[in-house]
Parts: sequence; structure tokens; C-alpha cells
Amino acid sequence: MHDTELITGILNGNAKLYEEIIERYQTGVYRTAYYYTQNVEDARDITQEIFIKVYNKLAGFKQGSAFSTWLYRIAVNHCLDWSRRKKPLFVEPACLDSHFDKRVGPEENLLRQEVSAEIQDAIGSLHEIYRTVLILYYFEDFTPQQIADILGTSKRTIETRLFRGRKLLKEELQFILSGGDCHDLLSEQR
Repeated sequence: MHDTELITGILNGNAKLYEEIIERYQTGVYRTAYYYTQNVEDARDITQEIFIKVYNKLAGFKQGSAFSTWLYRIAVNHCLDWSRRKKPLFVEPACLDSHFDKRVGPEENLLRQEVSAEIQDAIGSLHEIYRTVLILYYFEDFTPQQIADILGTSKRTIETRLFRGRKLLKEELQFILSGGDCHDLLSEQR
């Protein structure tokens, strides 16, 4: 059943169909919330709040539009509101355990977890306009046009933010992974 059919059914009184909407989009919405909160419990709470908000606003959804775009607009706005009120404190190690690969040794898994945490920290340190675009593009697999629709801006603006966000992320990761030392600057001064 397509999203539009589900929504029509829900609006016609079959609230049970909303479970299918949640089933389809819960993982992606949770993942988006997690990248903003960097905390498992906060991400779960926010995900639940988002689906409640979506359900309450469902009558305002314009049929003919992409439901995923509308849903993620609400999700991103909710996450941005949350992050303005409360900054994430740390990356919870519990969520990284899900990336444990039994085919490699514990040292390799630990290294992967550390790199994953560094990437999450670096993404979390970016300004929200870059963080949002990178999350939606790389972790939710939206196209630049879909992101533009979600954020209510032009595709060109999104492409620019992707370019700048990648550059800032690369700079941040180089700084973090070098231990905070500016090796290039030190070598130039000698």
C-alpha cells in the first residue's frame, strides 16, 4: 500500500494504518534524531514526539506531495528545535555496539567505534545548516532536490551547503584525528 493510500485510510478513520507509517519511517527518523541528540534515550523520545506531531498534523498533508518529504520536514524542524534548547553532551557507547562486527577482532571493532564516535562528534560540531544537509544526504539517502524540498530552499543552495559541509567536516576530522595538533603549521614555522 502506498503512503497516500495509507494516509487516506487514516484520515477516513482507520487509525490502525498509522502503525504502517511508523514501521516504514521509524528507523530513518530515529537515525536523524540520533545524529542531533547523540543520545539513545533522547533520540527515542524525539522520534516518538515526531510521530505524534505527524499524526496530529496529518490532515494538513497535501496529497500529491511526497509524504517522506513532509515527514522529514517536521522531523528536522523538531530536531533543530531540540538542539537549540539542549546541546548534546556526548556520544553514548551503547549505540556504537550495534556496529560490532564478529568477522574482525576486538581491536578492529574498537577502532571502528572510535572513528564512528569521532565522525559523530565532528558532524555534531558543525553549524546546523551543514549538519542537517549532511545527515539527510549521507545517512538518509535523500537527493539534493529532496533535501531542498524538505528544507524549503533551492537545490543550488543545498548543493552549496553539501560542498561546504563536506569541506568543514574534513577539516574538523583532520584536526580531531591529528589529536588537535596543527602539524602543518608547526612544520612551516621551522
